[in-house]
Amino acid sequence: MENLGKKVGFLKGLMEGMDFKADGANGKLLAGIVDLLGDLSDRVEAADELLEDLNDYVESIDEDLTQLESEHGDLDDFFGDEDEDDDEDFDDVFDGGEDRLHLLHPADKSEDESLAGNLCPECKRMFFTSLKDADDAEYLCPHCGERVRPVPLTPDNAPIARPLAGE
Repeated sequence: MENLGKKVGFLKGLMEGMDFKADGANGKLLAGIVDLLGDLSDRVEAADELLEDLNDYVESIDEDLTQLESEHGDLDDFFGDEDEDDDEDFDDVFDGGEDRLHLLHPADKSEDESLAGNLCPECKRMFFTSLKDADDAEYLCPHCGERVRPVPLTPDNAPIARPLAGE
């Protein structure tokens, strides 16, 4: 593929050397084909460069992973001893591969209503609302009873449980 540009250049030079008349129907067709080959050649060369960069990047990731494995032994030991069943449980929670950190789905699939976790801006406690509700809907907080527009629950504002000290 390295010679594509040279081959297209040769064809262009051959057409010019033959005093090829590009005014006729056949001349226009051949000139168009040679120009198209030139454009395709440029794209193939660009794709080859990108592929080479991607291969270099994958090799560097592989080297980093090999280094991690050599420093920490088996990566299962590094990340904790996990069963394959744990992966299946995780997949069940996040079915579809979407980010569903803030969504809950009812156990009863006949009622297809997804819930979104929210924080009350007044008491900072969490409650759930239907995703079918309007974005600007107001609610009565079930904890403090205030009329509020909830703040969507995100990883940045979610309450995080910490282990008790001494345990």
